Amino acid sequence: MIGSALFALGGFCAAWPNMSALRWIAPSAINPIFFVGSLFFTTAAYLQFYEVLNGDITAKRSPRRFVGWRPRNLGYLAALVQLIGTLLFNRSTGDALLPGLEWREQNLLVWRPDIIGSICFLAASQLAIMEYAHSWFAFRPGQLPWWIVAANMLGSILFMVSAIASFVVPAGNLLAPFLANTGTVGGAMCFLLGAYLLIPEQAESEG
Repeated sequence: MIGSALFALGGFCAAWPNMSALRWIAPSAINPIFFVGSLFFTTAAYLQFYEVLNGDITAKRSPRRFVGWRPRNLGYLAALVQLIGTLLFNRSTGDALLPGLEWREQNLLVWRPDIIGSICFLAASQLAIMEYAHSWFAFRPGQLPWWIVAANMLGSILFMVSAIASFVVPAGNLLAPFLANTGTVGGAMCFLLGAYLLIPEQAESEG
């Protein structure tokens, strides 16, 4: 939730810099906000990976696993692919902090890991849907888990839109700046919703 909120904040600052509520944030702080947000994304993604990897351990003395390979488990694959995507976002947002990048360098160091990371998020979201629904797609709005996977899929789609729009043209500008920023805001809000809904879902499972 923290990572999503920071990505939404950075997107708002970039898309609506003159908004009165955001004027206290300097433009130079936007890229660091995205970078810190990506670190929270990666932390959450690894904890999810760790949970899936150790989800079948019931004995108290069973050793905990921090890494592993379970390619036949859709939940594991979704967590692994999403973790890879967050690491790519770390690279993208980290390289965006480098000063004086010309347009080719921006596409190579910032845009390329961003677009690949967005592809990873789309793949992870689809794998999560398949694990939940046991099919490629399902429409079950009466079930809380469906809202979680649906929110994450919509967020991944919007992140992909943002990534495509963030391609840097030779003039040094983004292909579609407003779409890039609003896609980031929309995607982050979807991920924020999906993360929040994990709280009532856990309450339901414990009840």
